[in-house]
Formats: sequence, C-alpha cells, structure tokens
Amino acid sequence: MITRETIDQLLDQGQIEIAMASGKWWRIRRNGATRRWKRDASRIYVPIKYGFKFYGAITETDFLADGTINPTLFRQKGA
Repeated sequence: MITRETIDQLLDQGQIEIAMASGKWWRIRRNGATRRWKRDASRIYVPIKYGFKFYGAITETDFLADGTINPTLFRQKGA
C-alpha cells in the first residue's frame, strides 16, 4: 500500500507507476524534494517525472480519506 509515510521510500526505489489514458502503466520518478507543511500536516507536494517529457505532482488530492493513494491513478510496481 502506498501511504503518505511510504511514498518517499517507494519513489526512491522506483516502485510507483502512474496510469496513462491508454490503459498502460508507466514508472514515475522523483523530480525534486517532497514538500510538507507545518501548519497543515495533510498537505503534501511531490514533483514527479514520467515518460520522456511529462511532468506532474502528487498532492493531497491524490490520497483517499484513509491515507492511501488512489489506486485508479497510482499503483505499486508488480502489485
């Protein structure tokens, strides 16, 4: 399971994939430091890169209420 606590470790190991519109899954990698806020512990910003020239970010909106990441958008490699 990918949670807020394990996301940094899994990204550094190359274990997270993102869902493409074509139905394929691509490996993502870190594109900067993870940002967390002291005043609002629920906020998180992880810049990512995937494919040849695509960029994005994992934010608090990508997580479900139980603290796990949305499985329709992201998955752990091999899961």
